[in-house]
Amino acid sequence: MTPSSGEGAGGGILFLDLEGGWGGSSRSLFHIVEAIDRDRFRPLVVLRKDGPVAERYRALGVRFEIMPELPAFRPAERKNAVSYGFYLWRARKLGKVVERLRALADEIDARLLYVNHESLATAGAAIARRMGLPWVAHIRTELKPGIFARRVYRTIAREASHVVFIAEPVADNFRKVAGCLPPEGNAEVLYNFTDARVAADLPAPEAMRDDAALRVVLLSNFSPNRGIDRVVDVAEAVARRGARDIRFYLFGPPAHANLLTGATDPYYASVVEKARAGGVDDIVVFPGHTSAPDAALASADVLIKLTRENNPWGRDIIEGLSAGRVVVTLGSYSAFIAHGENGYLREAFDPDDIAAFLVALRDDPALLAKIKEANAAKARRLFSREAAAARLHGIFTRVMAGTPRSNP
Repeated sequence: MTPSSGEGAGGGILFLDLEGGWGGSSRSLFHIVEAIDRDRFRPLVVLRKDGPVAERYRALGVRFEIMPELPAFRPAERKNAVSYGFYLWRARKLGKVVERLRALADEIDARLLYVNHESLATAGAAIARRMGLPWVAHIRTELKPGIFARRVYRTIAREASHVVFIAEPVADNFRKVAGCLPPEGNAEVLYNFTDARVAADLPAPEAMRDDAALRVVLLSNFSPNRGIDRVVDVAEAVARRGARDIRFYLFGPPAHANLLTGATDPYYASVVEKARAGGVDDIVVFPGHTSAPDAALASADVLIKLTRENNPWGRDIIEGLSAGRVVVTLGSYSAFIAHGENGYLREAFDPDDIAAFLVALRDDPALLAKIKEANAAKARRLFSREAAAARLHGIFTRVMAGTPRSNP
């Protein structure tokens, strides 16, 4: 068990998980639960979706409950009124959800509710009020400006006992959209972390058991804002350079379904068709979702993330750095990736420029090894499991005691 850090009494914590292991926020929460002192802060995880993380909690010996009736709402760029209407329809049974959560809370003597994603913040605030619990909000994405986003953020700023942001730009976006921040001392940036180290003897996923000279992996749900189609553009640029021994493995399931019909969003199929039409379906592989991203990283040389939102700080990037892999991504935030030092980072998407970078890595093993070593070292500095656990212990203790963080 993780050694206890800090002083003060502990207590049970109810963690609300959005994705069940199908996304980065859920994997990040697992690492939080794994890292904390589970004797002092007794966790019980409520999964809104059944998924691969359930088995990991079972192996860890952590109690979890699957509760698909837990309502979620995340403002997007459009159709927010429809989405909020669906949330209200699901929230009509919130009383029964709270009744079930209260019984779980009694089992562990819960003194804190941990809301692991802003999509659960609207429900989380209502649940915390009804249960009389303080709550922590973990902000993991940037909501687009709008009435609904401002309302969600202001609810968090007003009602959450503490707010955790995964990176500085996420906190800046919160302030811009909400027009405010939580009270002084009640918010901080805490980078995601992982204690996983890619082992050389991890078996490669079947799709990666080939003779590629450079393996580029993507770990993401398929949706247009994540820019998965851009990887195909890069593959075409690579092919034009005659470097067809560079291969791209796009792990991930389709992300969206129609709210009314439940039909899968056609974006996934469009990316597959784009690879076929571009003549690169032999070097762009679609293995589907993987519940073992560490195995994919173990067999990869490069992690690629080309989102249209230019947010180079997510779970996949941290896992890539921690695994000592080269990272290719877009944006202006350089705390994790510094262009030319430990990877590729540009604000504008240029498939030919990325292709040139990948070919250079293939042709220069010393450069590839240098960047891999730099990333592993940087990850040890930025994403220390022990340092993060100590900070989390401090947050839990302060919130349970009803006191804000003291500022210098």
